[in-house]
Amino acid sequence: MKMQVTKDMLFNYFSGRATVFQKQMIEDWAQDSENRELFYNYLAMWESEHPQYVADPQAALEAHRSRMAQRDEEGGDEEEEPVFVERRLSSRFLAAASIVFLMLIGGWVFRENLLYKTHKTAYGQTQTVKLEDGSQVVLNANSSLKVSRFGFGSHTREVYLTGEANFSVTHKDDNQKFIVKTNQDFEVVVLGTEFVVNTRPKVAKVVLNKGKVQLRYQEGNTQKQLMMKPGDLVTMDAKGAANLRQIAKPQNYAAWQDHRFVFEETTLKEVAQLFEDNFGLQVEIPESELAQWTLSGSFTANNAEELLETLTEASNLSYRKEGNRIIITTDQ
Repeated sequence: MKMQVTKDMLFNYFSGRATVFQKQMIEDWAQDSENRELFYNYLAMWESEHPQYVADPQAALEAHRSRMAQRDEEGGDEEEEPVFVERRLSSRFLAAASIVFLMLIGGWVFRENLLYKTHKTAYGQTQTVKLEDGSQVVLNANSSLKVSRFGFGSHTREVYLTGEANFSVTHKDDNQKFIVKTNQDFEVVVLGTEFVVNTRPKVAKVVLNKGKVQLRYQEGNTQKQLMMKPGDLVTMDAKGAANLRQIAKPQNYAAWQDHRFVFEETTLKEVAQLFEDNFGLQVEIPESELAQWTLSGSFTANNAEELLETLTEASNLSYRKEGNRIIITTDQ
C-alpha cells in the first residue's frame, strides 16, 4: 500500500524531524507539479507558525528546578547539594544551547536549499539550463543561477544570477514578467527576449539581442530605470551609473557559449580580466604600454591554454608561467 504524505509528516520534514524514509518519500512526492504547489503552501503555513525559535535559559532553569522539587517530594535524596545540581544543569544547558544554535544555522542553510535550486559552473565550464517555463539559460564559466523550486512559472519567474549568462526567455500568454536579479544593484525585467547579463564586478553589463527589456538600477540613493531595445549595450560603472550605446552585433557577446571569443578593439588588460573571470587564471602584463594594446577578431578555443596560445601567436607576443601566474611580454 502506497503511503500518503500528510500535513504532520511535512511539518516534521520542515523542522528536521522526519526519518530518512520519510525524507525520501516526500522528495519523490514533491517531484509532481501539483504536489509541489501543496508542498509550498504547507511550507508557508509552517513558517507562519514557527517564525523563530529563541532559547530561554531562565525558563529552562525554572522548569528543571520544578522537576527536581517534585522528585524530592517523591523521595529524592535530601542530602543532595542544590548548588551542585544547578551547576550541573548549567553545563548541560550550555551544551544544549550550543546544539540549538548550530541547528538554527543549519536550518537556514536547509531552508535555502529547500526553496531554491542552484546551478553552478566551474572555471572554464559552461552549462545550459532549461527552466520550467520553457526559457533557456546558458551559464558562462564561474557563474551561478538560483531558481525557486516551487511556483516558478506560475507564482514567480524570478531568478538570481552571479557571473554571466545568456537568456532566451519564453513569452507567456498572461504576460508574466521574467526578472533577473543580481548582486550589482540592478535587475533586468523582460517578457520574452534574448539577452546577456554579466554581473562581474569590473565588467557588469547587459546586452539585448532580441525583444525589449527594462533595466532597473540603483544610482547613489536614486532608483532609476531604462528601457532597452535590440542592439543596446549598457555597462554599469563603479558608482552605479548606466552607460548606454548601440552595437552592431549583440550576438557576439554570447559567442562564449559556442567556445568562441570575439574581441573588438579589446585591450590586453581587459583580456587578462577575462582569463581571471572565466578560467581563474592570474594574467600579468608588466609593461603598461603593452597592457593597452588592442585585439580584434574571433577566436575559437575549448580551454584557457588554447585561447592563450592563439592570442599570443596572433599578436606576436610571448608568455611564461611562474607558479600560478601567467606573464605576457613582447620578448620572443
